[in-house]
Amino acid sequence: MTGPRMIPDCVIPLRDEHAQKQSTRQLLADVFPSWNIDRIDVMSLKGGITNCLLKCTYKAGTPQEIVVLVRAYGRGTGSIIDRNREFCTHVHLHSFGLAPPLHARFKNGLVYGFIAGRSVEYHELSNPMLTKGISQLLAQWHTVLDAKAIKTLMLEQSGLKSHDIVDDIWQLCQKWISKLPTDSDAQAKTKAVLAKELVWVKNEIQYKGGPTVVAHCDLLSGNVIVPEDWSSEKLANMPPVTFIDYEYSLPTPRAFDLANHFMEWQGFDCNVSLIPTVGGPMMREWGKQYLEATHIFKRGSCEKQQNGVPVREADIDLLMQEIRTWWGMPGFYWGIWATIQAVISTIEFDYANYAQIRLSEYWTWKQDYLSAKKLNCESNL
Repeated sequence: MTGPRMIPDCVIPLRDEHAQKQSTRQLLADVFPSWNIDRIDVMSLKGGITNCLLKCTYKAGTPQEIVVLVRAYGRGTGSIIDRNREFCTHVHLHSFGLAPPLHARFKNGLVYGFIAGRSVEYHELSNPMLTKGISQLLAQWHTVLDAKAIKTLMLEQSGLKSHDIVDDIWQLCQKWISKLPTDSDAQAKTKAVLAKELVWVKNEIQYKGGPTVVAHCDLLSGNVIVPEDWSSEKLANMPPVTFIDYEYSLPTPRAFDLANHFMEWQGFDCNVSLIPTVGGPMMREWGKQYLEATHIFKRGSCEKQQNGVPVREADIDLLMQEIRTWWGMPGFYWGIWATIQAVISTIEFDYANYAQIRLSEYWTWKQDYLSAKKLNCESNL
């Protein structure tokens, strides 16, 4: 197959399990004409809170076994996620060996290669061997991926003009805020407050997050894949790590991707005790490994050196300051997102409460940020 198949009329149902499996089998028979539809097994996977993920196995248990994934988008998610960007980002990632092959795109989802392994648990994200693998792979993303190449592919695929494409996190947040409901006075007030906050936070931190990179933007534990038999108790080995799910990938300052990943250490349970301290020993070591790997990939070497490239303490200090400055943005970003999901999603998840929790992270950060700014001003008087 020279490229992903386009099957624009196929729709995979989200709720009716029987119809879902039947539609998925027919889809795969169209994508892979040599497959016998009666030999395709379909199993629903859990993990995400927006999409339906199906593991599909052809000729299970035989030497000819082939496994692919079918992802059907959650209802209404197209209004907050640019599916064309997701598709083009996946194609670009695959060209670097950073994503599985993309077999097909249908009306409400994708068919792509299966990565053997398991997603990690959020309490494993602090494991020293896992942090090393994640930091090095994220450094590769941030160094070798080309935002301009992805945008060029998007323009070719969509026929849109350049100014029609959301290019950064500020434009995306503005788009999301415009979609917030205003059915009640409380909702209208929330929308107005967040619109005002977006202007303020953009003016404050826009250019303080380091270089703009192609960021994952959703690097939670469920999107980090390791070998099935790897255990967080086995500290002696660093597992090969793969990132999945690129629907939120976007050019952003690197500090957002890093801050967001560290915030995800708390999991959906919002166990804040697991979030590392900004500038603390654990985060500094993570940052050191990230910067070492960044230097390696900038020099054109894809081989991991045992001791990496020396990184100055001043470089780590700067990275920590970037993260500290952007520490409130993940809460702001996901707070807006969850407020929309509370209205459009059919998935059983308390988005409204999650929105409040995440936005409270932003308000706490803002208070700390303004206090530090005031102290800095007074010390300079």
